[in-house]
Amino acid sequence: MAAIAANLDIFALQEVMNSEGVESLQAALEKRTGEKWSVLSSSPVGSRSYKEMYSFVYRDSAVEYLDGAVSYLDRSNIFIREPFSATFKSKLDGGIFSLATVHIVYGASPAVRIPELQELGNFWTWLEQIYPGQPIILMGDFNMRPDDPAFESLRSHAIPLVTDGASTLSTTDKKFANLYDNVFVNVRARALISGVGIVNFPAMLGWDHVKARQHVSDHAPIFFQMGKAQLPAAVQMVYPQGPTQKGRQVPNAVAANDSVFTREVTHAVGGQASVPQARSVHGNRNSLIYHLASGCPSYDKISPKNLVVFSSEADAISQSYRKAGNCH
Repeated sequence: MAAIAANLDIFALQEVMNSEGVESLQAALEKRTGEKWSVLSSSPVGSRSYKEMYSFVYRDSAVEYLDGAVSYLDRSNIFIREPFSATFKSKLDGGIFSLATVHIVYGASPAVRIPELQELGNFWTWLEQIYPGQPIILMGDFNMRPDDPAFESLRSHAIPLVTDGASTLSTTDKKFANLYDNVFVNVRARALISGVGIVNFPAMLGWDHVKARQHVSDHAPIFFQMGKAQLPAAVQMVYPQGPTQKGRQVPNAVAANDSVFTREVTHAVGGQASVPQARSVHGNRNSLIYHLASGCPSYDKISPKNLVVFSSEADAISQSYRKAGNCH
């Protein structure tokens, strides 16, 4: 895990069974990077028979915990594992952002997951009250694709950063099955995001899926870049596969600052990756009209539930979108 996580400055962990486990990862990160890392964990959450913790792990030279660490006040007792959140500050540019993480129940069928997914809208409203005016980023294992109707309440407040590809490791080597993991952001956070993808960690480690599932996880991590962050060359990806591949809805370069939350690292685990760096194009899924970042006054006025983000104007046109008439 440290070989992958050392490419980041801050990340969320789920299914943390005990403090010894995350402290072991912290020590491995410090040994690998030669830097100090910190851990912020929730109280154990879950059922009477099974509990786990959430943890945020971050590089001390780049990020500091600011305040507001809290678990969701789930008064209706809908979540089995109440989400955890906190506010952090970039030491690189002083930017403040709030992170939240949730592990949606899997259950015996998709129907079991629906109540928790529907409650995410109320959770987001609560986050906005706890962290008013802040960029808010919700990361986690949602155990459902982001286009499922159960996300309707959440999507009225936030958009998913990954809308294509898959993040769970199939038992068949090199194949990925489901897009269950994701990152949802509000408008303020979206303006900071300059890249997003799914990390192909088995390929980076040179492991097959059987070994990766047994020793690390059956989920591939979602990562996002902020501002002018450069993706380390060591990181290989499941998604996106390239800057102009049709149908890839990846928010890129809509940032207005120089925040950097991914860093170059000195160790190598092989491979190259490509993240598009051109300014993104915003489309409206209802009207099939797209808007450019420059010269289109409605670029930032599309509601989150209707927003589709393309990597280029050509990408939007290939999906049968047409340019807004008020662009100049």
